[in-house]
Amino acid sequence: MLKDDIFFIDLCFFTIGFLSLAGVITLFLNTFFSSRIYKFYGAYLLVIIAFVILVYLKNTGDYPKESGLRMILNLIADLLQILSHFFFCSFVYHAMVMEDRQFKKLNKVYVVFQIFTVAYIIILALFPNFVSKDFIYFLITRVFIFVLSMVFYYHLFKNLDKIFFRFLFAAVSFVFLSGFLALWDSVSSNGFSKYTGFDYLCYGYFLENLCFVGALIYKYFSIEKEKEIIALAHKQELLSTQKEIQKETIEHIGREIHDNIGQKLTLASLYTQQLEFENKAPQINTTIENISNIINESIAELRELSKSLIDNAIDTNTLSQLIEKECEKIKLLNKCAISYTSNSSTSNLKYQEKSILIRIIQEFINNSIKHSKCQNIYVSLMTDKNTILLSLKDDGIGFNSKTISAGQGIANMKKRAAIIKAKIEFQSVENNGTQLLIRLPYGH
Repeated sequence: MLKDDIFFIDLCFFTIGFLSLAGVITLFLNTFFSSRIYKFYGAYLLVIIAFVILVYLKNTGDYPKESGLRMILNLIADLLQILSHFFFCSFVYHAMVMEDRQFKKLNKVYVVFQIFTVAYIIILALFPNFVSKDFIYFLITRVFIFVLSMVFYYHLFKNLDKIFFRFLFAAVSFVFLSGFLALWDSVSSNGFSKYTGFDYLCYGYFLENLCFVGALIYKYFSIEKEKEIIALAHKQELLSTQKEIQKETIEHIGREIHDNIGQKLTLASLYTQQLEFENKAPQINTTIENISNIINESIAELRELSKSLIDNAIDTNTLSQLIEKECEKIKLLNKCAISYTSNSSTSNLKYQEKSILIRIIQEFINNSIKHSKCQNIYVSLMTDKNTILLSLKDDGIGFNSKTISAGQGIANMKKRAAIIKAKIEFQSVENNGTQLLIRLPYGH
């Protein structure tokens, strides 16, 4: 009996205290990053805390060696050890998979571990005397656990270039070392050791969980760093999109000046030159009137271009109004018929959301006019309290949906949709048109 052994009592309470601290850290991390690894690690900590408490109670209480109650305590201790091996294995396996999905290939080994644990518990329940007294059975089961664990240990060793795996490798090393020392102490002392390996187990619990806590904390900061990188990438993507929009606007202005206003002013110049050769007053008056009309039209279009430069249109109009204006522009081209329906003004959308949706609409319509040989384009904007559904459809020649990822225009639309967290879906059938569906969370 060790109820007066200060070292044993201090060792038990120190181990319980340290494992409890590790449990608090695990609980804290799980509140921020809910994951299987924290759940299995938490279960592992609870089991070994229960094991240490049981060993403390068994060795400080009045339980005769040959009593039935002591045998029950020994069986519970054995059960807790088996469960600790299982939760330990579960934690390591899921931690490896979380770091790299390739380790899903170890799932068969993990399943074998599960089956072994269940079988062991059943045998323990059915044949308690056999489990408690047969040392060969004890040794075989521990060797089996060791062999299964070595599979994970081997893969950790092969991937020591990853810092997270270095922590796990060190932890598993301490588990093996403390287990071997505890077993050696039990066997070599022939039952006369004061602690029969328990002290080695406690040292192992401290060192292995120190490594595990280090691994979890490292993972916490690495995830935070990954979030910062993703946020930075998102910001850069947004900046790139804004630059792209600016570039498209400038190119649009250039084309309008060259193709529209330039031609009209050139025509006005020709009419003016014609005045030199005209002698009849009625014809001269008509020509002058034509010049005046063309100049007035040019001034009006220049004003529209000026408005587009300061980019007030997107800010001052709803999404529905912007789409309607785009449709009016397409109608003036006389390339194909276009119809627009809507059930909402969606007035509280942000500038970025409206801008990107309009760019996607422009991209789709341009592609339809250039490539689909369509006669009609149908645009629909529908909203409910949670979602905006934007539908774009043409009746053109369509394309093979298996090649959908090959188009640069489609890739651009997907990138833009991702920036505003919209879901985008293409549906196309050869000779039966193409449809684009965009779902955007609304009211956020």
